[in-house]
Amino acid sequence: MPRIPTGNFGNVIAQPAPRVQVPSAANNMGAQVANAADNAMRTMNNMLEEERQQQQALDRVKSANAVLDREMQVETIHSEISQQVNDGTLPYADAKNAYRQRIEELGAPKVEGIDPVTAENMTNGFRRAEFKGESAIDGLVSKAKVADFRAQADGILDKLGKKAGLPGSDMAGISAQIDNMDKMGRQAYGAGWEKRKQDWKDNTWDAQLNQQAMSTRDNLQGINALQKRITEGDYADKLDSNRRNTLVAKLDAYKTSLIQRQEAAAARAARQQELALKKAEAEFNTFQGMADKGTILAPEYIDRAVAATKGTPYQAGIVALAKQAQETGGIASQPIRNQQALLTQVDTLIAQRGRTPELDKRREQIAKVLNASQADLKENGLRAGLERGVITDMAPLDVSSPEAMAGSFAKRIQQADHVSAWAGKPVSPLDSSEADQVRGILEALPPKQRSAAVATIAQSVGPRYASAIAEQLDGKDKALARAFDAAGDKTTAGRFTSELILKGSQAIKDGTAMKDDKKVTGWKASIAKEIDGALPDERAATAVKESAYFIAAGIAAEKGGNVGSDDISRAVRLAIGGSIIERNGKKLPIPAGMESSDFESRVRSVSPADIIKQAPEGKVRVGGAEMSAADFATSIPGQELIYAGNGRYRVIVRGRSVTNTEGRPIFIEVR
Repeated sequence: MPRIPTGNFGNVIAQPAPRVQVPSAANNMGAQVANAADNAMRTMNNMLEEERQQQQALDRVKSANAVLDREMQVETIHSEISQQVNDGTLPYADAKNAYRQRIEELGAPKVEGIDPVTAENMTNGFRRAEFKGESAIDGLVSKAKVADFRAQADGILDKLGKKAGLPGSDMAGISAQIDNMDKMGRQAYGAGWEKRKQDWKDNTWDAQLNQQAMSTRDNLQGINALQKRITEGDYADKLDSNRRNTLVAKLDAYKTSLIQRQEAAAARAARQQELALKKAEAEFNTFQGMADKGTILAPEYIDRAVAATKGTPYQAGIVALAKQAQETGGIASQPIRNQQALLTQVDTLIAQRGRTPELDKRREQIAKVLNASQADLKENGLRAGLERGVITDMAPLDVSSPEAMAGSFAKRIQQADHVSAWAGKPVSPLDSSEADQVRGILEALPPKQRSAAVATIAQSVGPRYASAIAEQLDGKDKALARAFDAAGDKTTAGRFTSELILKGSQAIKDGTAMKDDKKVTGWKASIAKEIDGALPDERAATAVKESAYFIAAGIAAEKGGNVGSDDISRAVRLAIGGSIIERNGKKLPIPAGMESSDFESRVRSVSPADIIKQAPEGKVRVGGAEMSAADFATSIPGQELIYAGNGRYRVIVRGRSVTNTEGRPIFIEVR
């Protein structure tokens, strides 16, 4: 660039005027005058020179200030134009014109009174400042132009990158578009364009292949295919080694995750299937248990069971069992003896005709119903009858206290009568849960109050059902069960026998009664010796022995802990509710306060009317043959009697109980 001439303003030094030569021949006076004049001239010249130099210095200061002002103005203009270009309010293409216009608006410098040389130098200073500012504007425009090209190029790259990121995009076509941008790219990035372009391609291919990897992550076949294309196919040269290895590792991770998820899903499905089968199996087993029992199945329950086993092999079984329930439901509601009779009939047919699938199936159905009836009857007799339609509901029972319960038994006793007739034996009027509640209430009372409460309940239900309650409680509280067996019996002193039973039980627990550990001579041995052979079955004998033992312990507690043989005999009498006689060579319990002769007299007094009450048709079966009730009544005195508890006896002829025509045993009562 040519330099603007600046002149040598400020560098010119004033030269002194030539000296006047005085002739050497001048006289002394002349010399003096001349010297004086010369000195005066020099002084004046010096003053003028000093004044001139001062003026020159002042001019230079003015000039320098003016140049500095212009430089500052130029810098301000440059700064403002740069800001406008940067914030977009002034197009960079208009920046130079705007600069020149602003400079022109400043006008020429106005500094008066300076010499021409200094003025010229000042003007040159202005030009240098303005030229420098214009050069800066040129640089600004150049940078803005590059930035514009770069922004345009980056915008195109961004759009193409987004396009490339779409599934199934034409990467070859997009790459060709990028290559067509070379001119613009070089303007934007110069020599860096090729690297920028390659980086874009690498990043875009990386994004595209990662997108493909993401879209195929749940497809094992797709993962394997993409992995092959990346490692040895048409994608092998699209990524550098690091990116390729990273993507291959990601695909391996997707593959592992997918396999694990598939295995987990299969395991989960298997578990769900297993759970569904277990639930269906449980539903089937419950349904089968109810169907086998012959219980009445509600239609809505059948529908629910069918729905619960849908999609499992058990559904067909439910449907078949529902049909079976219809066939066997009528059997279950029949009395137990009838169920037994049906089974006997089938067994007879099999014996006569031989086995057939139909007879085997029929026998199996009846046997299941009978066995279930007997099992449920033992566990919870009243509910067993309810489930089989013998009764339609269970009347409410107030078990808050013995007195309240005794007052609410009427309806329940009627229902127990129905179930007992179905069962062929007395059934407790208490549901098993109610029995547990009653037991809890009674156990909280002292022995005397407990025995009174037991007596209250026993008297309200009668001896028959008191014994049934005793059987119901037997497995959970022996002493309480034996107290109910006593059924309100009293000692000769007028207190409840159950009080001694309960007191004895407590004495045994507390250790206040002597421990019976002598197998031959102990209390239990003595009790067994008196009772053995007097009762018809082992259960009844065991119950009486237990009662006698508790009573003996109760007597012992009142006598200081021990008893004698008389006390044991007394305990046996209280337990059995009377005494034991010898009749026809066998032991037989008879009611309390009765001698053997009195007993026989009462037996002879049994009338045909007493028998007809149990045999409405007026006939009984004796050894398989029918006999009129009147003839049977007259034959009773000579027959064997079996104690049935509470003054009741079964009549035995040739080893078999006498029954009515329906097969129910005939009892005589001796009070």
